[in-house]
Amino acid sequence: MKDYQELIMRLNGNSQYLQSNDMKVTELSEGYARVEMLIDEQILNVHGFVHGGALYSLADTAAGAASFATGRDSVTLNGTIHYIKPGKGGKLIGVATEISRGRTTGIYEVFLYNDAEILLSRATFTMFFLDGDRYRKENA
Repeated sequence: MKDYQELIMRLNGNSQYLQSNDMKVTELSEGYARVEMLIDEQILNVHGFVHGGALYSLADTAAGAASFATGRDSVTLNGTIHYIKPGKGGKLIGVATEISRGRTTGIYEVFLYNDAEILLSRATFTMFFLDGDRYRKENA
């Protein structure tokens, strides 16, 4: 996939989920993605910190975007997250990097930071590649 700007526009423009959760893909390259999410009261837990589900969602989105940047669409097969520090600040930043890519799956490591560059979470995701024609024909 060479036209990363086109893919950024596709991901940001076609996903109601990203739009409704104030997430935006800001950078892509081969097996790499950076996704940002605004922190507002809608994603805070009862303690006033970012809810763990919002952190997981951002990590999953970053891993998915990085896998899409390989030129292949994918879905999440598995994900594990470690919460390190409470989420607070004005914005969350998810940075995903490809660890391995095979014929049917890819593994991505994701680090989540706040806008003060404090590490909040570390996650690992396994993505299943949806090789267009094969997947569409079998599941039509």
